[in-house]
Amino acid sequence: MNIKKIIIYPVTICLLILIFANCKKEENIVGMDLQPGSDILKLIISDTSTIFAYAQKEDKLASNNTSLSLLGYVSDPIFGKSQASLYSQFRLSVNNLDFGTGAEIDSLVLSLSYDGFFGDTLKPFIIKVYELNEALETSKTYYNTSTVGYNATNLTETPLYYCYPKPNSSTKDSLQSKPVVRIPLQKDFGRTKFIAKSGRLELANNEAFLNYFKGLYICAENVNGIGSMIYVNMPDANSCLTLYYHNDEKKGLKHNFIIKDSSAYFYSVDHFNYADVHPSLKKQIIDLDYSETDKLLYLQASAGVKTLISFPFIKESFKDKKVAIHKAELVITRSEDDYSIFHQPTTLDMYYKKDTSTTTAYYLPDFLMGTDFFGGGYNTHKKEYRFRITQYIQNIIMGKSENYPLHLVVKGAAIRANRLVFYGTNPNDIKNRLRLEITYSLINE
Repeated sequence: MNIKKIIIYPVTICLLILIFANCKKEENIVGMDLQPGSDILKLIISDTSTIFAYAQKEDKLASNNTSLSLLGYVSDPIFGKSQASLYSQFRLSVNNLDFGTGAEIDSLVLSLSYDGFFGDTLKPFIIKVYELNEALETSKTYYNTSTVGYNATNLTETPLYYCYPKPNSSTKDSLQSKPVVRIPLQKDFGRTKFIAKSGRLELANNEAFLNYFKGLYICAENVNGIGSMIYVNMPDANSCLTLYYHNDEKKGLKHNFIIKDSSAYFYSVDHFNYADVHPSLKKQIIDLDYSETDKLLYLQASAGVKTLISFPFIKESFKDKKVAIHKAELVITRSEDDYSIFHQPTTLDMYYKKDTSTTTAYYLPDFLMGTDFFGGGYNTHKKEYRFRITQYIQNIIMGKSENYPLHLVVKGAAIRANRLVFYGTNPNDIKNRLRLEITYSLINE
């Protein structure tokens, strides 16, 4: 069987039709397993099927108790400013906490365990810490847009604490086997908030403690330049608030106020209404002007930007034909003009919605075949992503499924800060355009 792959471009689509003699009528054949009695190869050029795509602001994302949280400040030449901040409870390590006779504070340090970074490691961002005056609820869902009340006094030991996101360096932020940001807080706060309550009801158990000390708000601010973000592992054992102290009997003591999986914590992300985004992106997501979507398209994680992709004329292209789709692949190519300092997402994801007014999303039937089949991973050599959407396209052509727009997003968008600029349907670099590649057979009656 001589089946060849064809490339289908969005505006001028090339469809390679393999017409087989004496083929059985099978309306739901998907795959590369047709065995015709004879092969007649014919090339047909069609321009009736197009791709329509545009960027859109993402819906809010749940950001509480995620495996990783975001902290930092990025000023992106394309996507504008993004600020990620943390809110967290802390718990007692032991009940009936007593610091002993004559206890005095030595230092108070907030430690945040982190696993990777995003952006420019040569430029720090500023961290400020505030005490919450509103309790966090473990049963509540918090989103990237959520806020909680806090006191206005910055608790860092110095007015400006600079964070350098260099996990593998020997800087002060890497004092342990795991990369940890260590933020010294004011001694007076530790003395009055904790030492002064030694052996009292406020430190008797976690219920009393959480009512007394509601937690911390950890805020990132920009310094200059592009900036950066870090991925914080909040429930890691190295993420804690540590009180170092001594008493009349012993020196070198400490107590860790810990964060557990059961603790309430979340991060918020502010994109500042995309006021500073690139004009092309602004047209799409703010002005709803899609006149330039053929040049460049955009994705941003952390409840940023997604791209909607539709094939409005795909069914019409196969009107009055009975076909078996052997392979349909959506090809997305990273723009050469994208900034190399921002690492492209490792994997993209794709789904559709039956009702755009709800948050309910549905995966394509091809997704159920497994990740290796469905695709979405980045090919570093070709600088592209591929999704196999064979069954989805087949179902649309056969009238078994509605032709819903596909939502293209960064996989793991709730815990990543990655973004992507990729070519649209008719860019200057035409060979790398957003395209659908289809190989199919015409089924004879």
